[in-house]
Amino acid sequence: MAAEEFDFVVAGAGSAGCVLATRLSEDPSVRVCLLEAGPKDKNPLIHIPMGVIGLINGKAANWRYQSAPQGAANGRSIYLPQGKVLGGGSSINGMVYMRGHPRDYDDWAEAGNPGWSYRDVLPYFRRSENNAVWRNSPHHGTEGPLSVRNFTATNEVSEAFIQSGEMLQLGRNADFNGGDPSGFGYRQVTQKNGQRHSTAQAYLKLALKRPNLTVITGAMVDRVVFDGKRARGIAFLQDGQRRSVTARREVVLSGGAVGSPAFLMRSGIGDAATLAGLGIDVVHHSPWVGGNLQDHVTVPLMFRTKNTAPYGISLRSLPRLAWAGIEYALFRRGLLASNGLEAAAFIRTDPSLERPDIQYSCVVGFRGKFGSIGLGHGFGAFIVLMRPKSRGTVGIATADPMVPPVIDPNYLSDEDDLRRLLAGFRTVRRVFAAPPMAVYQGEEVMPGADMKDDEALLAWFRENSGTAFHLAGSARMGPDADSVVDAELRVRGVDGLRVVDCSVMPTVIGGNTNAPAIMMGEKIADSLLGKSRLAPADLPG
Repeated sequence: MAAEEFDFVVAGAGSAGCVLATRLSEDPSVRVCLLEAGPKDKNPLIHIPMGVIGLINGKAANWRYQSAPQGAANGRSIYLPQGKVLGGGSSINGMVYMRGHPRDYDDWAEAGNPGWSYRDVLPYFRRSENNAVWRNSPHHGTEGPLSVRNFTATNEVSEAFIQSGEMLQLGRNADFNGGDPSGFGYRQVTQKNGQRHSTAQAYLKLALKRPNLTVITGAMVDRVVFDGKRARGIAFLQDGQRRSVTARREVVLSGGAVGSPAFLMRSGIGDAATLAGLGIDVVHHSPWVGGNLQDHVTVPLMFRTKNTAPYGISLRSLPRLAWAGIEYALFRRGLLASNGLEAAAFIRTDPSLERPDIQYSCVVGFRGKFGSIGLGHGFGAFIVLMRPKSRGTVGIATADPMVPPVIDPNYLSDEDDLRRLLAGFRTVRRVFAAPPMAVYQGEEVMPGADMKDDEALLAWFRENSGTAFHLAGSARMGPDADSVVDAELRVRGVDGLRVVDCSVMPTVIGGNTNAPAIMMGEKIADSLLGKSRLAPADLPG
């Protein structure tokens, strides 16, 4: 069968891929094909916010990767959920809208990546955003497709957490995306009318009826097809059959920090000796493909309480749970409209730091280590390291696309990461001991109040740490020959090929990664269509 021809082929319908396909297809003269290995986003758990618990641990829309054994984490293989569905991670994540610190983007620009400073990228954040709360802020947009809202209702424990942070002089923050995220406050979320607003809903749904856009689900990307050193299309598997599509103009990889480097390596772009050993014809020697992998590592602090104010599952809470279903069905609010992680905080473990290095995700409900629900009532926090020094890799064991990539985040391999986690842990213990939280009389069960010694805590971290689901950096952007892509996210050494997702981050941003991926899709869509770059934001100061 002859390959169908398009102007652009986008491989991966995640946070960036859906944006790219939508923006590119706004030009009726351009034909666009979007490939996604997963299904359509029909699973009802995707659209009910509290359904995130089932999605993160479920199989329906999730690659459910496992890391390689982590030497500094007691040799454990750590579970790594990644979206496998239209919308990608934006369809299974916690819906948190968080951009990171402005200096994170300035760092990218100062490292030799023009066009990526905070003032440069802010117009693309604003273009994507329809913010219901911050209508007159220079940091926010109000006319974009992505609905950004406050929770329709919050649990009283979330407010107590924020008040405890204030009492310890750690500050309150009304807008984590308003310039400086420092302090305690409520998160904003990508929701609309009490339902998840993924990029599949916010962007792709608008474009599906366009005759110039073709979306193919169940399409497992095999490799990029090259003519010499020019990308000409994508070969993929669907229902056990080999198919391909061609691109007159460009191929864009948006498979995320795991998928995109694997696509590149299977296509012959990577370390030449490694690829040759796998029987893959080398198109371009690029040894850092799959290197520089970063993630926000996290450790839990959990309390159990007899108080039924926190969300939970118990005989005493059955009337409340019954009402939650009715309330959500009628009004799209309440427990089922929450993600259970309503409040957060950004703190500095060292006052001399110019920006926060720890994020707290306040948990309202009794949780296990990696998000599983436990019986009873409780609360706690995930202590998340924002700027890890540990670096890992993504590799492939074979050229077969059906064999999962080899993912080695190398968690906690740098001792500084452990030191900062320990400092963040000790501070949040003080927060939960402050009077606003103390009224709930929680019993610390993870790791346990008797665990106070530094060495004991560090050993516990090695056994109980996990991912905050923010893998990044494995196809690094940079000006040097070793970087995988340039500042326009074009793959070095070949023509007609770009990578647009969190894999291109030189350093992972100090926040959640969904909003930055959406921004990247907005920005590079303009580049692909030859449009002028939006003017840098004019900010006070």
